Amino acid sequence: MKPARWGAALALAGSAYAACSAPFDPPDYINTLRVLLVRVDTLDADIDADGVPDPTPTPVGSYARPGETVTFKMQYADGRDFDSTQSVAPVLVAWIGGCWNPPGNDYYGCYEVLGQRLQGLQAGELPPEVAVAPGLTDFSITVPTDVLDAVGEPDAGGPRVAQGFVFFLVCAGTLGPVQQSGDTEAGSFPIGCFDGSGRELGAEGFVPGYTQVFVFDDGRRNLNPVVTGLSYDDQVFAADAPPPQIQRCAVSEEERRKSGCAATDEFTECTTVTFDVAVPDDVAEIDPGALDPNGEPLREVVWVSYFTDGGQFDSATKLVSDSAKGIQRGHETAWVPPEEPGLYTVWAVVRDNRGGSTIVQQLVEVTE
Repeated sequence: MKPARWGAALALAGSAYAACSAPFDPPDYINTLRVLLVRVDTLDADIDADGVPDPTPTPVGSYARPGETVTFKMQYADGRDFDSTQSVAPVLVAWIGGCWNPPGNDYYGCYEVLGQRLQGLQAGELPPEVAVAPGLTDFSITVPTDVLDAVGEPDAGGPRVAQGFVFFLVCAGTLGPVQQSGDTEAGSFPIGCFDGSGRELGAEGFVPGYTQVFVFDDGRRNLNPVVTGLSYDDQVFAADAPPPQIQRCAVSEEERRKSGCAATDEFTECTTVTFDVAVPDDVAEIDPGALDPNGEPLREVVWVSYFTDGGQFDSATKLVSDSAKGIQRGHETAWVPPEEPGLYTVWAVVRDNRGGSTIVQQLVEVTE
């Protein structure tokens, strides 16, 4: 079963633009408030014969068992453009958990729970399984011991599975209720983000979303992908080394937005560098219940997505491991530096198709 993900959507109206212009930034370019990853890790409730739990439990991935503690680690980036005269408010992060097995296992089946807990927040009372604070990137919940009791037998005869939804709200302002709208069953998200003047912020300053916890009655696990490093032109970055220096690309941002006709290709005009994630050959686990046409077990699909707050990638998403063929070579990407000198960040998010994820990042210094 593949966990779902959602976030604030930006609808782009179809309009007529010049044939040589590409007016939108690519999705790998971080110039707004953006959640790059929420990593889910269960702490194994290893209890010895005397009933004493392990004092240093081992993280065992994104699938949990009843009674275990699940931790969430968020990494977000704030790519909004501020000048030195602006006062920048800290980013507020809210976590809302405790929605287990909603009707139809749909995220919008949790809206009633969300509304109730928002009322508690407005009253100055922090409800259970809710946390709110500036920059709060870590959160934990405990799986109910009876979470599987309400789950019926699956139609296809596979294992029973309970689902929990944990919502996160990343807001460059303050949170408040909004009126429901839309004519679908899902409606609209019931919580908004507002600036100091009461204006509701859009996707540039508000990122709502959720992640899921799966609890299978057969106790299966799903380890997060192992990533051993991020390399630059085949050199693995050392943790204590200064950022590498890379010469700027003189092609302007405006010129890079153009396409076709006589547009300048910054990848041929400028010196590029190559980024790549280092992973073990067995980074993909066997996917329980997934078989090929010959009845042979399949592995997870693993891919990497690259992000940056400056410059461009030639291809921002690459396959790392195929379900049938295993590890793939050639998951590196070429990066052309931006025009302006300064410090920039490159992120690489490695995911599997069962909800596991790992992130690595590197600062680079762009020089004249």
